[in-house]
Amino acid sequence: MAPRSEQLADHIAERLEFITFLACSSALLALLCGMNGQQALAFTALNLPFGLAILLGSALLAPLAPHWRLPLMAALLLACALASLSLGGEWLEPIALWGLYGLLGLELLWQARHHKPAIRADEGQQLR
Repeated sequence: MAPRSEQLADHIAERLEFITFLACSSALLALLCGMNGQQALAFTALNLPFGLAILLGSALLAPLAPHWRLPLMAALLLACALASLSLGGEWLEPIALWGLYGLLGLELLWQARHHKPAIRADEGQQLR
């Protein structure tokens, strides 16, 4: 793989818990906002592809300077929320949707706050 592809793969691998957070908070917010179980499952399934797009977008935007990365991530979150809102039917609760994407934005800020340096496999031998 090319070095850029490896960087993207590493970035996504370090942030896979983002998808778990998306699924859990999506289901929880849907149920708290009064959706029944089937609607909560549909709400979660509707938002998972957008979560993957956000994860890929954050990996693509990672090498940019923070003053470019922050507004572009906000635009990506807004675009995903609006697309999800337009794809959902009358059953979709807008408060749950906007709450979910607000939480996703906070989660992205939290993950960007503490970057753990990755130890490569060949460097692990030097630590012993």
